[in-house]
Amino acid sequence: MRIRSLLPITILLAAAAAPAQEIAGEWHGSVEVKNDAPLRLALHISGGKPLKATLDSVDEGFLGLPVDTIEVNGSIVKFEMKTVGGIYDGKIASDGSTITGSWRQDGGVWALTWERGKDPADVTQPIEEEEAKEKGRIYTQWFYEGKVGDLWAKLSPVMQQALVNQDKLSELRAQILQQVGTEIGLSEENVQRAGVLRVYKRLAKFDKVAGMIEVQFAFDPRGNVAGFRVRPTQQP
Repeated sequence: MRIRSLLPITILLAAAAAPAQEIAGEWHGSVEVKNDAPLRLALHISGGKPLKATLDSVDEGFLGLPVDTIEVNGSIVKFEMKTVGGIYDGKIASDGSTITGSWRQDGGVWALTWERGKDPADVTQPIEEEEAKEKGRIYTQWFYEGKVGDLWAKLSPVMQQALVNQDKLSELRAQILQQVGTEIGLSEENVQRAGVLRVYKRLAKFDKVAGMIEVQFAFDPRGNVAGFRVRPTQQP
């Protein structure tokens, strides 16, 4: 399950007459993904009327995704993120420390419990530029040499889920190199920051195409590959 560029969540609370509990503040939780690592989430709720909130999908590198509506009715919470077709329904614990409920998206339902406060294991600072450059060079070489197993082990859980399995990555590699051929000359390489990601970009000449080809690896704060692509950029 991938929580795309993230959730229109409408927190509709179903407990009518009881006074709403105070839920403004920081919350963290995770969604269990079958055959993968949990997908960590952070929820930021600001007080006032109406309540406002944003959501971070930490492992995907998406921060500040808007929550369209969030409502509290007694101990019942409901929020909606329309851009991704997601809705969360939950119940606040009597001591206000957790919200237990479920996330619904694309016909699926996943248990999701929020705990008050920031995730102590959360990592949101990008890796250092030099580390990203070193990893980018190494992983590019692995890709060229067909070390698919080594590269697969460095992909983030979300990337692994998107590619399905190691064989699919191998097929993707074969298709790309069949089209562009072998790198015959490096023109430029740099590292840029994109939110919590560090993006390694490599411009090079290949023997089967006329223009420049860009090889790109995006690294999450844990140093895993959160994005990868090979594309033409310009004509000579």
